[in-house]
Amino acid sequence: MKPKFPFDMTKNETPKINKKKMEKAYKVSSKLVRDRLIQEDEMNAERLKKISESDIIVIKGTYDHIHLVLQSSGIPFTEITEDQLLNVELNPKQTIFVNCASNNKPEVARKLSTFVRDGGLLITTDWALKYILEVGFPGYVKYNMRATADEVVRIEVLDRENPIMKGFLDEEKDAEPMWWLEGSSYPIEIINKEKVKVLVRSKELGEKYGADPVIIHFEYGNGNVYHMISHFYLQRTETRSEKQKSSAKEYAMKKNASLETISEFEELEDLDYGTVQSATTSSEFINRMIIEQQKKYEKEK
Repeated sequence: MKPKFPFDMTKNETPKINKKKMEKAYKVSSKLVRDRLIQEDEMNAERLKKISESDIIVIKGTYDHIHLVLQSSGIPFTEITEDQLLNVELNPKQTIFVNCASNNKPEVARKLSTFVRDGGLLITTDWALKYILEVGFPGYVKYNMRATADEVVRIEVLDRENPIMKGFLDEEKDAEPMWWLEGSSYPIEIINKEKVKVLVRSKELGEKYGADPVIIHFEYGNGNVYHMISHFYLQRTETRSEKQKSSAKEYAMKKNASLETISEFEELEDLDYGTVQSATTSSEFINRMIIEQQKKYEKEK
């Protein structure tokens, strides 16, 4: 397991949230995300419906659990090991998620590099920075060798035009979005500042660990790479404002959820605004990336 740091009240940290509580948050948040995406574009309902297991590949890792977010969102996928990846034929129309792992084989990084060059969408988290991106995409980004503690930091959206950032922008209007840094998360140092775009940053992260990117994106050949510090499947949250301590139902109403979805939120007395906000933000980010990949190839038909 990743090294854990002791709980420190002086850092305004909070204990990890109950696992069942977070699973519940993801389950209801996925319905909210669907409501929002379909309200935005009715075609999104059809796009999500057309997704098959072969369209989304999840490479098993040690720490992150992206498959749990996809399951909660009702998105079909195929989960494989690194060895299996090396023996399958990839299609550039696919989306591949790489869970954070203690290491990855160099040949895996090189195969993923070819996949992206040909038009694929690659999404990686945390330690994949060192074992996938540094190896398969040299000269773009690297780990700055200053691992983080276990804490929550405020984040800020920089690329406000990118369609996959819409969920984050909506959060900024209501209550400042937060990001959980698991113990020993890897800060992202940008090498190629012309090609690598920082989508989300954290001033707190930069001040403490010397690099402020939270989510980055770069094009490589005909494809795209997105990477984020820490994990998609968040196991805790932190409430720093009165807004984030309010009810989950209030969050659903603020996001113009359907009456059916709001009624489900109303029954969840143990969930607060901040917890659902964390789950919804990561869930929406994932859904939007997948939809953008589908739209990319719709245009080629």
